[in-house]
Amino acid sequence: MTLSIKELIVEADRCVACGLCLPHCPTYRKTGSEADSPRGRIQLMRAVAQDILPNNARFNHHIDLCLSCRSCESACPNNVNYGALVDTSRALFTQKKSVWLMLAKPFMRYRYLTQALTWLIWLIQQGRCADLLKRLHPAAKLIPVINKPTTWENLYPTSHPNKQGAVSLFLGCTSHALDSETLKASIYVLNKLGVDVHIPAAQTCCGSIARQMGDTKESNKLLALNQRSFDQTMPILTAASGCGAGLADYLPQHKVQDVSAFLMTCDWSTVTITALNQRIFVQDPCTLRNVQKSHTAVYMLLQKIPHAEIIPLAGNSQCCGGAGAYMLTQSNMAKQLLDDKLNAIKASQVAILATSNIGCSLHLAKGLAEQNLTVSLLHPIQIIAKQMGFDV
Repeated sequence: MTLSIKELIVEADRCVACGLCLPHCPTYRKTGSEADSPRGRIQLMRAVAQDILPNNARFNHHIDLCLSCRSCESACPNNVNYGALVDTSRALFTQKKSVWLMLAKPFMRYRYLTQALTWLIWLIQQGRCADLLKRLHPAAKLIPVINKPTTWENLYPTSHPNKQGAVSLFLGCTSHALDSETLKASIYVLNKLGVDVHIPAAQTCCGSIARQMGDTKESNKLLALNQRSFDQTMPILTAASGCGAGLADYLPQHKVQDVSAFLMTCDWSTVTITALNQRIFVQDPCTLRNVQKSHTAVYMLLQKIPHAEIIPLAGNSQCCGGAGAYMLTQSNMAKQLLDDKLNAIKASQVAILATSNIGCSLHLAKGLAEQNLTVSLLHPIQIIAKQMGFDV
């Protein structure tokens, strides 16, 4: 949630500066600067809110360098709501006048524009002009080879004789455009288990990137659109944990769940899962681990695959550096954190890597490609769907 200045000061006062958060903060571990630690940032936010310190470029730098990974919240003995503090500070003090964000706004808000852009990207890639696209803007280097764009139905009914309920599926702007296979795999598995899947046509971006950039007005517009779009009587399932975390924080009246967590509540006795004699490494997205607290469901889901060995990637408690738009706005720190992940991947000779967030996936895929590492990088729902007969 976003706080008032008075509420920010009150919440910041709850930090006792014990320092238990320090070893859990990725930026503090890299810079060693107290100003890049959670307790240091909290002191800065409070001081600026009270006009003790100026809201200047130096303050902005330390707040901008925060990944919003929220590992500090998991370590805090006083349960300080750091996420609300940093969201509020960005809204009040560090708004970004980003040309990139201004151009992206309509595409994030209106799904028909996202669809049109996706068709354009797909046609460019089909015409083998992807390299030209990458020269136009650094962000284009993150775009994977995408499948033909999908026109979504409002309802995907199950044909299972024993229906297990109904859910709404959140598409997200980035997943909808660049990872439609994960969304289709989610529908496939849910239908196989006897679950009807609704896709509200008026849904839009979750608002997390706008909020990260300090644009609360835009974020609130997107949240309001989603609030009106989704039926509160059905769970909202997300396949991107970044979206799930933002929706869970700001739409508390809805039951928002990661798709893997929901699947673990279903009856699997009627489905057949083909064996896979492989090691599957799992990268835990920060938003799934620290906000939705559903990362263990991914391991439980993948362990349903006979003969598969499910292994956490070394260093899973540290952010990969993707963090929404962070990989673009703080590329140096993002690369340092990415290098740690790539080193862990090489050390473990990873062949299959599962991750539940599109931002992590795009960031990791870029790093893997730059180092010529051949790793099958998939959402866990894609992996299990394939073992259930889904043609990925």
